Amino acid sequence: MDSPILSIFAHLYLKNHNAAKKCSLCDIIMFSRLLLIGDIVKKIKVKINTSNRSFVTETFKGKLLKDVFDAAKISYKLPCGGTGRCGKCKVRFLEGPSKVTSLDKSFFTEKELSQGFRLLCRSVVENDCEVDIADKVDEDSIVAESVDIRDAVTKEAVAVQDYDRLGIAVDIGTTTIAAALLGVNTSGESSVLRTASTVNHQRQYGDDVISRISYASDEAGLKKLNEIVVFDVKELVDELVSDVSPEVLLMVITGNTTMLHIFRNISVESLGRYPYKTTGLDIDNIDFCGIKTVIMPGFTAFVGGDILSGVYYTRLSGEGEKRLLLDLGTNGEMAYYNQKELKICSTAAGPVFEGGTISCGVASVPGAISHIKIADEGNGVSYETIGNKAPIGLCGTGVMEAVSELVRVGIVSPEGLLQDQYFEEGFPVTEDGNIRIRQEDIRNVQLAKAAVHSGIKQLLDGDVPGKVFVSGGFGTNIDYDSIRFLKLFPESIEGAFVGAGNTALKGALKYLLSALMGHEQEKQETEKLLAIKESAVELILANKDDFDEFFVEAMNF
Repeated sequence: MDSPILSIFAHLYLKNHNAAKKCSLCDIIMFSRLLLIGDIVKKIKVKINTSNRSFVTETFKGKLLKDVFDAAKISYKLPCGGTGRCGKCKVRFLEGPSKVTSLDKSFFTEKELSQGFRLLCRSVVENDCEVDIADKVDEDSIVAESVDIRDAVTKEAVAVQDYDRLGIAVDIGTTTIAAALLGVNTSGESSVLRTASTVNHQRQYGDDVISRISYASDEAGLKKLNEIVVFDVKELVDELVSDVSPEVLLMVITGNTTMLHIFRNISVESLGRYPYKTTGLDIDNIDFCGIKTVIMPGFTAFVGGDILSGVYYTRLSGEGEKRLLLDLGTNGEMAYYNQKELKICSTAAGPVFEGGTISCGVASVPGAISHIKIADEGNGVSYETIGNKAPIGLCGTGVMEAVSELVRVGIVSPEGLLQDQYFEEGFPVTEDGNIRIRQEDIRNVQLAKAAVHSGIKQLLDGDVPGKVFVSGGFGTNIDYDSIRFLKLFPESIEGAFVGAGNTALKGALKYLLSALMGHEQEKQETEKLLAIKESAVELILANKDDFDEFFVEAMNF
């Protein structure tokens, strides 16, 4: 026994037992309990193999493997927040595998289970073991949508020292965080001087806002996610201004409602249940790293400050033609101005557009397949990867193009079914078959695209916008002709698309510029923001009588 106290108890028992020359029932129970407790507290060894090192740590029998990783400071991902519904936190036991759970059976074949594959979030270590972390995607290399440093607000960028008023704009996204340093000189000229971005390291605890809300539903979880995002933003600030003079006068931060709540350490528990109340939608002033900081206002629990920033930047609700703004990130949010009112809504699209809930899906990192073409009848596949690296999976644009191509060549039916020869194992994208589009992936794409398609139709209500802004990396990098067989968008808006980039960050920069120009300009732009917020009419899709009918119809290709 490893415990000195248990050893003493056992010694006293044995001494007494030898003296009595007999064993009572009470003695047997007592000794059995000692043996059991001793077994529980006995330490076991866990060898962990990561992409760049192997080492051994000790833990106690019955520990969750993810807790062992936490104690050893091993980075890992729980895309669905550890609920066991996505099946993507894959690890492999090379020795001493944990018991197979019902969820393991849902995501792995018998062969894979026999090879030691398990879900990290459900694995319990029972004995000495060796574990290989199967997911070696370097998410710190994720490609974030920022702003072009040459896209100065009024003039091409020049040296930082030529500007006497500096400010920083930040967009806290669910997947990535982007920041930009803005300078204004004595002549009133301005320029984006530097940009920086990082993966939002909260992704370890869930790909989407629902998973983050679930994880942060208690004080400890909220504190953990708050510490992560505060650290990420501080790192970006340091990167932007490490050698800068004069000092930064102002920061402007935008993001979706959940991210901005967590950033300010405001409870998100009410965001996860009906009626989805929120306490932090107003424009807010805080101190961050000794810098005066403005938090951009938001519309609702699921149409946040990032969308309001986009409406503000694109002048969506100003005079002129009817305009639609779409944000297809980790959720589907949209705003439409019909020349009379500004209507907003959100759809439960999930993280499919960023590779989430896809069996071979990855974020936009080097090696992610971003564009794909399939020869007629499936005889040959060609693709492009980010950074021209070896393929490691499909990012959002790659997933959409792959499914669209499979529909085009007839390998996927209009109802979303793979041909019989691919139904069980999926369609191989790469020659080695390691990257495949599976039947469940197609279903997830159908659900996401049906949510977006039906949401747009409900929001437009028969109108035809003259311009459709598609924000974020998806809107910037997608080839709309290559995804037309998905029927992601209603036919009425095809041809009106404008890839608008990171409209959330651009909106924050626009407001930052006004604030750096003086108090009166800041006051005017603040009034514009509040007017946009107050004018919006939220459309609750779930309350629409015909939404289910629209949704089911939009499932087909």
